[in-house]
Amino acid sequence: MYKVSPIIIVCGLIVLAFAGALADRYLMDIFILTCFYGTLAISWNLMGGMAGLVSLGHALFVGIGAYTVAWCSVHLGWPPLLTWPLAVVLAMAVAFIIGMLCFRYGLKGYFFGIATLAFSEVAFFLVSGIAALGRSDGIMIPLREDGGFYLQFYEKWPYGLIIAAILIITLLLGNFLLKSRTGYYWQALRDNEEAAEALGIDTRKMKMRAFVISAAIAGLCGAFYANYISYVDPRSVLGIDLSIQMLVFSIIGGMSLLWGPLLGAAILVPLDDFLRSITSLQGSNVIVYATLLILLAIALPQGIGGWFTAMMRRRKAKQAAANKEAGQ
Repeated sequence: MYKVSPIIIVCGLIVLAFAGALADRYLMDIFILTCFYGTLAISWNLMGGMAGLVSLGHALFVGIGAYTVAWCSVHLGWPPLLTWPLAVVLAMAVAFIIGMLCFRYGLKGYFFGIATLAFSEVAFFLVSGIAALGRSDGIMIPLREDGGFYLQFYEKWPYGLIIAAILIITLLLGNFLLKSRTGYYWQALRDNEEAAEALGIDTRKMKMRAFVISAAIAGLCGAFYANYISYVDPRSVLGIDLSIQMLVFSIIGGMSLLWGPLLGAAILVPLDDFLRSITSLQGSNVIVYATLLILLAIALPQGIGGWFTAMMRRRKAKQAAANKEAGQ
């Protein structure tokens, strides 16, 4: 019997969700934010969950993408056709430099996470003090007459279409990579780096590949964010909160699955918006995140997606055993 890939099913659900949100601007906004954070979390998980490189400063690449688009749009008048590729290239270049420094000196585990956090915080304070980047006030992208060329739309659905396409391409790219030799090398690296090196895997090259690809996707998301919100500031695109959100979405959805972080975003983004509507308590989302993490660490350490996948496998195994017994 033909077996449909889970990634194809997830892509189909994304298309259905987009169609379902078309008639309502509020639902479309939730859809856009879910896709945005879901794509970011998947990019983080390609590196953290699949290759074992836990970054605590991944917002740095979102900030590079967002500020590249905002600055070039305001000061040079460049359209997204130029700024988006530039944002991705700059994010990849910075990731390559950081990777060279970290991997050259063998930083891994907690030390790699702290190093990425340090680079992100340095960027946060640098941007907050540079007048050309608007300091802590940020940069506002002005409206233009030919808005469509600059990805400025009155309706929200064009943004939903763009971020859905980015998310689907990210899923397909991730699925391709994980089923290729690169994906198997990443998993070997994650499970036991010393054993992977003993088998002849170039671990430094594989780490760099995961880091740069992940940064490219994050930079692209940052470029989208700048055009969607038309405003960027250090706290929204370079803050540690954003890096923690990527990690939390991945853990809650399931780090062992490519689509797990998207599931985490699909649960937490609407929940976060609901909490904001019923309470004015600042940090309520952080309280919910912490509570969910504690509960999942106790009950479902593999995440909701991992638990669901394991349950389906057990059910199929029972069904196969029952069919075999009936056949005898």
